[in-house]
Amino acid sequence: MNDPFTTFIKEMLSTKAWSQQVDDEVKAQLESDLGLQLMDQIDRAVIEALPEDKVDGLNELLDREAPEEEIQQYVATSGIDVQRITTETMLRFRDLYLGTSTANG
Repeated sequence: MNDPFTTFIKEMLSTKAWSQQVDDEVKAQLESDLGLQLMDQIDRAVIEALPEDKVDGLNELLDREAPEEEIQQYVATSGIDVQRITTETMLRFRDLYLGTSTANG
């Protein structure tokens, strides 16, 4: 079963005409690479949106290698809209990759 991010990457790639001309191995590697890049950009956008007073707490969790669930819970209760940030980052990522950026974005 595909997660929403994998589905997003696959749909994004399917809009590129050349993606039909590469073999499955190359396409799988591209999907993996783009997925990692997307997740990295989402992580950065979320961290940048954190209020100043929450950054130290996040750093403490990361320094002690807290479980992923604890980090996610900390971010979820930090007062930022993670879903909005994630959606906006995904749209920017797609626009950059497909070259469809808009004048107002």
